[in-house]
Amino acid sequence: MYAKLFARDAAIVGAIALLWSLGARASAGSGPIADFTGVLLGTLLGACSLILHEWGHFAGALATRSAMSPAASLKSVFSFSFDSKRNSQRSFLAMTAGGWVGTAVSVAVAYAALPPELLATRVARGMALVSVALVVVTEIPLVASALWTGRIPRVETRREQPPEAERAAA
Repeated sequence: MYAKLFARDAAIVGAIALLWSLGARASAGSGPIADFTGVLLGTLLGACSLILHEWGHFAGALATRSAMSPAASLKSVFSFSFDSKRNSQRSFLAMTAGGWVGTAVSVAVAYAALPPELLATRVARGMALVSVALVVVTEIPLVASALWTGRIPRVETRREQPPEAERAAA
């Protein structure tokens, strides 16, 4: 399932990169078309920060051979669920740090590789910084709690049930 999830996310990022290459220059001007293009393409590119962040978490979890399970559906925003009952504090910290590295890479790319004169770039940079703010607000408290208490916070995402399990439960 991980291969399918990776292929899904790679296709999303590839499609966004193609749209960016075809239309981002239109956001260099002024007027409604430039504004619309800049906001749309900047937001789409900024959404890639979330994808990179999540796969960074996956890489961190993989590096410590953490117990995890893939998302049950390609509809899931998250690619995997980290098993906080079966993993160590070290693996939790590595998994978390991996996401932070993914976010840092997205910020670095936004500021180093994108042309600064485009509205689309400024929106993408803003979205990357929103990702940083989300890390600060949601993940740093989890790490602080883990370091303070010595226990791993429960971080599993809701695992979707396959359709046959949902029908059986009804």
